[in-house]
Amino acid sequence: MINAVILVLATGTGGFVLGGLQAVRAVLPKEADLTKYRPLGTTFIYSTERHKDGKPTHTLLARIAKEDREPVALYKMPLYLRQATVAVEDARFYQHRGIDPKAIVRAAWANLRGRRIVQGGSTITQQLVRNVWLSQERTLDRKLKEIMLALQVERKFSKDEILQMYLNEIYYGHGAYGVQSAAQMFFGNDVSELTLGEAALLAGLPRSPMRYSPYDHVHKCKARRHTVLQEMVQSGYITAEQAAAADREQIQSRLRPRREAGVAALKAPYFTNLVIRQLCEDPRYGVDAVYKGGLQVYTTLDMRLQEIAEKELTAGVEDLRKRGRIHGGLEGQGALACVDVHSGDVLAMVGGVGPYEKVQLNRAHPGPPQYGRQPGSSFKPYIYAAAFESGYDPNSVFSGGPITLSQGPGLPPWKPKNYTSGQGGNYTIRAAIAYSVNLVAVRVLQEVGVEKARRYASRIIDIPKERLAAVPSLALGVSELSPLEQASGYAVFASGGLRAKRRFIHTIRNADGELIEYRPPERVRVLRKETAISMISVLGSVVSYGTGTRARACGCAAAGKTGTTQGDRDAWWVGFTPDLSCAVWVGNDHNDPMRRAAGGKFAAPIWARFIKGANKVLGCEGKFPEGAGVRATKPSEPEEEEEEQEAPSVTPPQFDHGVRRVTICRLSGGLATPYCPDTVEVTLAPGQPVPPPCWMHGPRGHTGHRAPYTPRTPSTSPARPSPRPAPSQKTVTVTICTQSGQLATPYCPDTVERTFPAGTEPKTRCTLHGPSTTGGPSMGPATPTEAPQPPVEATPGGDGEEGGARGNTH
Repeated sequence: MINAVILVLATGTGGFVLGGLQAVRAVLPKEADLTKYRPLGTTFIYSTERHKDGKPTHTLLARIAKEDREPVALYKMPLYLRQATVAVEDARFYQHRGIDPKAIVRAAWANLRGRRIVQGGSTITQQLVRNVWLSQERTLDRKLKEIMLALQVERKFSKDEILQMYLNEIYYGHGAYGVQSAAQMFFGNDVSELTLGEAALLAGLPRSPMRYSPYDHVHKCKARRHTVLQEMVQSGYITAEQAAAADREQIQSRLRPRREAGVAALKAPYFTNLVIRQLCEDPRYGVDAVYKGGLQVYTTLDMRLQEIAEKELTAGVEDLRKRGRIHGGLEGQGALACVDVHSGDVLAMVGGVGPYEKVQLNRAHPGPPQYGRQPGSSFKPYIYAAAFESGYDPNSVFSGGPITLSQGPGLPPWKPKNYTSGQGGNYTIRAAIAYSVNLVAVRVLQEVGVEKARRYASRIIDIPKERLAAVPSLALGVSELSPLEQASGYAVFASGGLRAKRRFIHTIRNADGELIEYRPPERVRVLRKETAISMISVLGSVVSYGTGTRARACGCAAAGKTGTTQGDRDAWWVGFTPDLSCAVWVGNDHNDPMRRAAGGKFAAPIWARFIKGANKVLGCEGKFPEGAGVRATKPSEPEEEEEEQEAPSVTPPQFDHGVRRVTICRLSGGLATPYCPDTVEVTLAPGQPVPPPCWMHGPRGHTGHRAPYTPRTPSTSPARPSPRPAPSQKTVTVTICTQSGQLATPYCPDTVERTFPAGTEPKTRCTLHGPSTTGGPSMGPATPTEAPQPPVEATPGGDGEEGGARGNTH
C-alpha cells in the first residue's frame, strides 16, 4: 500500500515537473536564434576634417544610445579583467555546463545564515541569458527558463564566446553597458588600457552598480574592489603583492568627470543634435536604429572650422553685449553657418552663444515652425538675381525716389522708404546693391513680378515657395530665413549658378564597419552662369566700397550683402569666397531692438575673422567663375550714333591675387573714367574682382547703353506719368521734382517718378532746392541715369543700410 502511494506521488510529481518543463520549453527561443545575438549598440557621430594632402581624419562628436554600449572583442580586453570577472562572479565558470549546483547550495546556505541575500548562485551563463532573453522578475517560471536557456547556450557557444557576450552586455551603472563603455565612462580610457586596480573595480560593479558606484559610494566601491582582488588571489590569478599594489590605487583621482548616458553631445551640440533629429525622422533609420543600432555616422562638419566659428562668434557677441549694443546675459545672441560652395557640405554651425544647456535653440537652423529671422536687405540679392534672369543687368537704372503701392482691398497703401531721404534719385543696380537702396529693390521686384521672384528665390535657397510672402515688401526681406539657408543661397552665386543640396552626412556604416549608405553631393543648375557672374560682381561692390567694407578684413576675394531689419531687430552679413559661403546673424531673443544696429558693423567683422581663420586651415586658393555676365536687352540705336560714341566698353570682372587700389565712380559703381564727376579710391583685397568701367559718363554726356540726349528746355510743371516700360522699349524713367519739373536732387522735398520717350525727358537738375533752406544754385545739366552722391552713412567704411518690412528701414 505504502509503495503504491509512493509510486503515485512520484509519478504525479514527475508528470508535474515534466509538464512544467514542456511549458517552459515552448516559450524559449529556438537554438538558431541564439546565434543572432547582437547587443544593443551605441551610435557614434563623427566630424570629417579633410587635410591639404587629401586624407581625412575624424573627431568624435557624440555617442547616442538607449543603453550606452560599444561591443569589443574578447582579445582586446585585458586578461586580468576577464580573470577578475570570473573570480568574483563565477569561480567555477570553466568547469560547469551552464549551471553550478555547488554554487547554488553554497549561496543558499550563506543567505540562510545571513538572513539576507549575500551571495548569488547564478553562473555567468545564467546572468547572460537573463539579461539578453529573459526578464528580471523573481519567479519559479523565470528560473526554470533561465536554467534551460543556460544549458542551450553552453551547447551552442564556447566559454570564451559566452564570456565575451557577458562582458559586452552586463550593466556597470550610470548608463554604461559593457566593459568598453564602462572603461570610457569611469576612466576615459579604452578597455585595453585598464590597470589591474581599475579592472578589479569594474568587475565588482555588476552585482550592485548603484551600491558600489565610485561616484556616489567611494568607500563601498573600494571595499568591493578589495573583495575582488582577494578572490583573484584565491583563484591563483594574481599574487598577494599584486593585489596589495592594486588595492593602493586611488579611485577618485582616476575618475573622469561624471556624465550620464543617453545622448552625450560631446562637441558641436547644435549641429550634432540636428543630425540626430534628421536620422530619427528618416524612415530608413528611425529612433530604434539611432538609439540601438550601433551606427557609425560620418558628418560633413569640420571640427577645425567649428572651433574657429565658436571662438569668433562668441568674441563678437560678447563684445556687443559689453558695449550695450545688444542685451546682456544670454538674451543677446548670434548664430553662424558655413557651407562648402561646391559640395553643399555644412562645415560649421553655431546656433547660439553661451552654455548649450541654457541656450539650446538652434538659431543657425531652427526648423519649423520658426524658420529663423527676417533677413532684411540680405534678401535683395535673390530679387536682383531674378532681375538678371529677366533681361536686366548691373547697369540697368531704376529710381530710388518715393513710391506708393497698393496692398489690396481694405488695406492702407504701402509707402516704403530708404534709409535716408538722400538716397533718392536714379541708381544702377550695382550702385543700389552697394549702397542698399530700398526703393530700387522695391521697383525691381515690381518689374520682375512677385510670383517670379518668389519662384527664383525659393529655387536658389532650396525652400518651399510658400514660405516667401507674396507681398511687395518681400523685396525688403520680410520672410524668415535661417543663417544656414542664407549661406546655401549665396553659395549658388559663388558656384556659377549651381545649387548644391545641403549635406550634413556623407557616410553611414553599421556596428561592424560595413557600408550602409554613402550620400554624394547633389547639384542642380538654378541660375545661368552669366547671372551668377554678374551677382558675384555686384556683391563684390558691396565689399569694395558699399555697406560691407568691413568684410574686406578676411584678406581674400569676397562678396556679400548686409542686412538690418526695421527697428534694428536683426543684423546680418551673408558673404562668400570662391570656396566658402557663410552667414552671420546677430540679434536679441524675443525680437527686441538692438542699439544702433547695422549688419556691416555687427555681423561682417565676425564673418571676416572666421573666413580668415578658415582659409588658413583649408588653404583655399579657388577662383570665382570667369566669363561674361548678363547683358540687358537694349533698344536699337542708330549705327552712326554708335560709331560717334567714345564710351569705355563694359568688360567682365577680372581676377588676380595682388592687392590694388582702384578709383571707383560713386554714381555708377564702375571703374572710374576721366569723365566721372564724383570718384573715390578703394583697396581691393587679393582676388577681389575689379568692377567694370563706368558706363554712365563720357564725352558730351555719354551714357553707355543709351544714345546721347538732345538738350531741351526744362519744363516748369511736372510731366504726366506713364507706365514703367520693359527694357526693350525706347523710354527713360527719371525722378522729377514736382515743384520745378526738373530732375530731382537730394534736396527736393517732393518728387515723383516719370517715364518719357527717350530724348524728351528733362535734362537739368532742379534749380529751386539746394543745401540752403532758401534754395540753392543750379547744379547744372545731368543725364537722367546719373545717380546723386550717396549719403554720408553709405560712404566707404560706413554702414548706411538697409532693408526691413515697413516704414523708414535700413
